[in-house]
Amino acid sequence: MSDYLRITGLNKSYDGDVKALEDVSLVVAKGRVHAIIGENGAGKSTIAKVLAGMVPFDAGEISFERRDYRPSSPRDAAERGIGIVHQHFMLFPSLTVAENIVLGSEPGHPLKFDSDRAVQEVRDLSERYGMPFDPTRRLGDLSVGEQQRVEILKALRRDVELLILDEPTAVLTPQEVERLFKGIRRLIGEGYTVIVIAHKLEEVLEIADDITVLRRGRVVATRRCEDTTKQELVRLMVGDDLSPKGHTYGTAGEPVLTIDDITLGTQTGLRALDGINLTVNAGEIVGVAGVEGNGQFELEQVLGGLQPVSSGAIWLSGVDITHRSARTRANMGLAYIPGDRLVWGCAPTESVFNNAISRDYHAESRFGVLRKGALRQQLKEAFARFDVRTPGQWLPVSNLSGGNIQKLILGRELHGRPHKAIVVAMPTRGIDIRGVEFIHDLLRRYRDDGCAVLLISTDLDEIISLSDRIAILYDGAVVAVVEGGGKPTKEELGAYMLHGSTMQPAASGLGSPGAVPPGARA
Repeated sequence: MSDYLRITGLNKSYDGDVKALEDVSLVVAKGRVHAIIGENGAGKSTIAKVLAGMVPFDAGEISFERRDYRPSSPRDAAERGIGIVHQHFMLFPSLTVAENIVLGSEPGHPLKFDSDRAVQEVRDLSERYGMPFDPTRRLGDLSVGEQQRVEILKALRRDVELLILDEPTAVLTPQEVERLFKGIRRLIGEGYTVIVIAHKLEEVLEIADDITVLRRGRVVATRRCEDTTKQELVRLMVGDDLSPKGHTYGTAGEPVLTIDDITLGTQTGLRALDGINLTVNAGEIVGVAGVEGNGQFELEQVLGGLQPVSSGAIWLSGVDITHRSARTRANMGLAYIPGDRLVWGCAPTESVFNNAISRDYHAESRFGVLRKGALRQQLKEAFARFDVRTPGQWLPVSNLSGGNIQKLILGRELHGRPHKAIVVAMPTRGIDIRGVEFIHDLLRRYRDDGCAVLLISTDLDEIISLSDRIAILYDGAVVAVVEGGGKPTKEELGAYMLHGSTMQPAASGLGSPGAVPPGARA
């Protein structure tokens, strides 16, 4: 294997004693796809950030094209030939495709931006790499898959030759994943090298040439794709075998969460939610599938009490909660786990302790003074139950891995109180295989205990494996509700998500617009 990119004895610690990488060594060959996999907190993203010039490393050596490599910034890394496409895109929705791609190295005179030249450059670039775009389109009007391709073109315009993709398929439909992989293969054919940070092992085995497995900041193995299996990779990642669980159905009871013809307008006069009717019964999981940007964010915020509806009503066990606050809804038995854990689920710069108690500090304070002893005991119990692993309660919560932040939020919202319904969005985005198994088992247990669970996710594997029924959200409306349990294929659901139709919906169980649930009362 060539010495195109060589990492030797790499170490990186945070706050002196939290080791993110420990004696990491690996070699990336030119013109190949190299996947780096591992559980949350294994060090995958830290390697990506070091290579992209986002964080410095403490010890070790990196050579790129047989030259010493220690980038001081992302710009320095790009000038040396290494670029990164983040899981959460670094783009501006209000700008056009062309403006986003050339931002930072705009064509034209220093005092005058040449927009015509920018448009032509981007058009030529997109056609060259088989990712055609209208450069004048506003970025906010593109699908998530299209925005990802904009990020890739932005990196390629800076003449990078090694491209790092951080969880590139986390929010894509199967059709978009197929297009992404086609684009990656085209880049490899043109001599580029790609590092993929990933956790979906089926996709890793489909696209990668070489696979490096990390566990707790150390490299445990590197395999050529043709010489390994999913079972071996799981064993290397977690240290043992995880048995796949088949789909189990819940036993639906009485209606608990009823969404009655709700609409939500936007500042431009369009409807972000357009007359949604849906009922979630006790003892079932209803999945909401859709391409990101079709109303999922607005739906979860409306149900969580963070946005008021324009019209319609929301009922919880027959009680109208449409105009109740988020705290009141939580006290009435509605738990809400937001999809963006860093923006809506926590305060990243605050401590683990402060984030964990933010739901309970009102109940556990007397005359404005926190009862810290009681709160610490609650945290100890919640962290044990929800398997939250933290090096310290007073570190900023941003120091935790994504999986541990997610489990902290789940513990905070679910521990120590009864629940009638749970609204949970994107619960396993960017989370490793063991964390996914833990969260899926948790949601099944709440369902089996009689809770009504509304699961909003762009991960079709997750939707299909967990849901008793699946609602498809397209352009702000529920266009069908179908039976879950693996009855529809990913391809069938993906086609519905992209086009709003293509298969006949099964019995929907949708309420009629304006219907008041049985036993409802104001």
